[in-house]
Amino acid sequence: MREVSFMRKRVLVLLLMALAFPRVGLAEPLRVTSGAFLLDIEGDTFRFNGDSFSLATTTFGNYTTKLFPGRCDPSGWQFGFCAEATGDRVNWSFRTTGGEQLLGTGNAMVDGVNASNVEFRGSMRFDVQSLPLSPNEIGDFDFVAPFLFEANIRGVQNGAELFSRQFTGRGHVAVNYEAAFTREGDLRPGIFSVADETIPYAFDAAPVPEPATLLLLGSGLAVAGLRRRRTAATR
Repeated sequence: MREVSFMRKRVLVLLLMALAFPRVGLAEPLRVTSGAFLLDIEGDTFRFNGDSFSLATTTFGNYTTKLFPGRCDPSGWQFGFCAEATGDRVNWSFRTTGGEQLLGTGNAMVDGVNASNVEFRGSMRFDVQSLPLSPNEIGDFDFVAPFLFEANIRGVQNGAELFSRQFTGRGHVAVNYEAAFTREGDLRPGIFSVADETIPYAFDAAPVPEPATLLLLGSGLAVAGLRRRRTAATR
């Protein structure tokens, strides 16, 4: 009984410490609730918005890697020859590589800073759920999959850093596919190619689970488990 009581007190103490010191020395990530990142064969732009911030590029970013699913060939950036077969699991996950990148230049309103001609530098990743390609139409159809987003972005203007923040979010990526044809013009049954030259990763307002929320859930389950053990021991 004393051991159960001690463990229960220990869990409560850890929970109170976590609430009192949620993230020492770190600012909370800013949650993107609207806007979109546009993966484009020419260049990439974005417009991120939240409750108290906005970032929007007016010029393209410089990304070193673009990932395409299945039998897509990234050399030459020909989306029209990026083909998938019915039933293939498609994953449109995307991330920058090679350390900090120039993500574009544009306008920013973050942490009370409102400025134009800001260079956005940093890294970002979109973790997209892998889903099978299952067209429900003979012609064009949209492949839609949910994603989780994370980024570290610095705003720099004339060599001076205006802000440096972490961003999180979630949403859906939508890719339009069309029936694929051979170079000779013959239809390829069950094969589809990407019709769009721009792939939008659109954000929504659904919250991203925070580590503190997971800690609260885990602590609650631990306390509930101790209570069950204590009840069982007294019977």
